[in-house]
Amino acid sequence: MSARQHRLQHRAERVSRNLPPLQIAAERVAATVAQGVHGRRRIGQGETFWQFRRYRNGDAASDIDWRQSAKSRHLYIRETEWEAAQTAWLWRDASPSMQYRCDDGLPTKAARADLLLLATASLLMRAGERFTLLGSGLRAAAGRRAYDRLAETIARAAPD
Repeated sequence: MSARQHRLQHRAERVSRNLPPLQIAAERVAATVAQGVHGRRRIGQGETFWQFRRYRNGDAASDIDWRQSAKSRHLYIRETEWEAAQTAWLWRDASPSMQYRCDDGLPTKAARADLLLLATASLLMRAGERFTLLGSGLRAAAGRRAYDRLAETIARAAPD
């Protein structure tokens, strides 16, 4: 085995050792945050009620809310709030100042920042949003695979 392969294997083992505790801690932080669907504060396709508006010429009869219309002399259309996935670009500060710690027994600023970054990614994953790490070269994606890929990228970037 070459020296390069040995170093690579050692680094891979270090990454795999640190990854599960970091992911578990990030999931724990993310679980404490209440979340919900993020509406876009405008009319559009979605499931959340937005408002009633009066029927206009050209509106489809299937869009009429008959229950609301029965309460008055006018026909009303039920409108929903636009709900669409967003893409979040997460940034990780890799500057030397992030290696600061006030006590040897405490984690570095970088370790805490990595935890918060993964917790944020976990929240985005649960909400169905796309995300990626800025400058990583990874395409923004949603779901568990994207989260795991981000966690691996962060673990590889962590200093020895």
